[in-house]
Amino acid sequence: MTLNIIKIAFIFCACTTGFLGLLVNFFEKYLPASFSKIFRYGKFAANVKDAVLDKWEVPKRWFKHYYAFAGPFSTIAIVMVYYRYFLGGKHADGVHLGLSFLLGKPIRSLVPDENVILAMTIFAIHCWKRFYESHFVSIYSDQYMNFSLYLVGLFHYFGTIISIVGESQNFLKGTEINLNWSRLSMLDWACALIFLVSTYLQYRSNIILSNLRKNKKGVVITKKHKVPYGGLFNYISAPLQLTEIILYLCLSAILRSASTFHFVTLWVVINQMECAYLSHEWSLRTFENYPKSRKIIIPYVF
Repeated sequence: MTLNIIKIAFIFCACTTGFLGLLVNFFEKYLPASFSKIFRYGKFAANVKDAVLDKWEVPKRWFKHYYAFAGPFSTIAIVMVYYRYFLGGKHADGVHLGLSFLLGKPIRSLVPDENVILAMTIFAIHCWKRFYESHFVSIYSDQYMNFSLYLVGLFHYFGTIISIVGESQNFLKGTEINLNWSRLSMLDWACALIFLVSTYLQYRSNIILSNLRKNKKGVVITKKHKVPYGGLFNYISAPLQLTEIILYLCLSAILRSASTFHFVTLWVVINQMECAYLSHEWSLRTFENYPKSRKIIIPYVF
């Protein structure tokens, strides 16, 4: 049996982010300034100059690249899924070799075909929605992030899609396909619905943020940060992070018999919780009129 590279990578990302996040949250004043400069990005970036690290920073608007990759890659994946399950096609040996290298050999066929089809379909919808948001809705400020964080973001979407497809029961087998949609439980359909509602709420939250930088005619007039109001922003500081966590929890429920995907979700939860905390603390420090009753990420609770 060979190593599951994708699983190991997501475990590493989750543990590293969790550990470094705790250091930044509670012991940052004792850490080298360069440490914060690598870990923090965007609006809560560390205001520190470093001749070496400055050369390894890229614009935060490069977030667009994540979805310029994820949209087409998710489409390729879903075409391959549909080709296998609806047309009875067989994939080339190269596909099997690639997945065996990434997920370990032998590949564990754990997830029912119907669940993989459902999960991959809604995730592809989400990826293209994020493509639209990042290219046509979001208005990026002139802020930067470390190149290592940029690479992690690209890997995230690659690894997520591989994790969804790779452990399907019959994706790589040459056996006859017999789909039975009654195998999908009410939980599966409910999670798919919650997923779609959450990705829509994420879109609405991005619209609210975008409108803060436009006039009534829709013309961009500033790139400064302002206090958002409306929608989930009336209750929490981080609706984008909350909805992202819900998306992956729903996928984990649909793919509950998987081995690898749950570590994707673990990484997302830790990463998004840390982003939410840093964003909330930054807002409290930056805006004198920031609503004190607004929670971090869970309405009325936390």
